[in-house]
Amino acid sequence: MSNTDPLQKLVVSESQAVDRQALADLLSPYLSINKETQSFDFSGAFLELTSADRILILLSAAKARNLILGLDEKIRPLEIIKMEIAPEGTIKNTLKKLLASKDIKADEGKYYLPNYKLSQVIARFKK
Repeated sequence: MSNTDPLQKLVVSESQAVDRQALADLLSPYLSINKETQSFDFSGAFLELTSADRILILLSAAKARNLILGLDEKIRPLEIIKMEIAPEGTIKNTLKKLLASKDIKADEGKYYLPNYKLSQVIARFKK
C-alpha cells in the first residue's frame, strides 16, 4: 500500500492507540509503579474502590507498565491474588463477572484490558 493511502491513518499499533496522558491521570490517584521492583504500590484511595474497580485500575496499570517497561500486560489470577488487593474468591468472581460483561478479555488464562475499553474505564472514573 502507498503511504498516501488515506486509510493508512486508521492503522495503529497497540501502543499508539493509548492516550498516555489520560491513562496517567486515571492511575495517579490510585497507585504508582515501583522503579526497582516493577511492582505496583497501591494508595489508600485504591483500597476504597469496589473489587471491580480495583481490577480495572490494576489492568489499566498493567497496560501502563507494559508501555513504559515492556512487561506483559496480561495478568494471571494468581498474580492478582498475590497482590492482596482482595480475598481470593472475590478476585476470581470479579474477574469472571468482568469477563462475562466484556469489560475485560482473557487470553490463555491471563486477563487484560483491551485498548478500546480504556476510554470506558476512564469515563467510569470521571463520574
